[in-house]
Amino acid sequence: MADSNVAVTPGVGANVDTFQIAGGDQQQVVREAPAATPGIDSWVLSASAATSKIAADAGRRAIILWNTSTNGTVYLRHDGTAPTTAAGGFHDRIPPGARLDVNQLLCPLAVSFIADIASGTLNIFTGTST
Repeated sequence: MADSNVAVTPGVGANVDTFQIAGGDQQQVVREAPAATPGIDSWVLSASAATSKIAADAGRRAIILWNTSTNGTVYLRHDGTAPTTAAGGFHDRIPPGARLDVNQLLCPLAVSFIADIASGTLNIFTGTST
């Protein structure tokens, strides 16, 4: 909890919460908004890329991906570019039966997919703040 605030002027003026530490210095208080709105989707694995299957969303706080395939790997990019299965053509991959929790700092970005075979489903869970 903040024990002080510092006036700022973003147009009409507002306060920024700070915490005073020993010696009198101020540290800004940052409160993250938790995910409040869940989203559930899926993608049928395909050797054709799905660009921006998960659209960019600045309010998104969580993405969990689960590859239900027993023999297909999913390759993904954290942008709207079509990924490829070749080295350098993707940012991350999800082996058969595996789950991926996307790093929170990457969650607001678009996500695009491709698979090495058309067999199985990628289950997609997202969480967005209100």
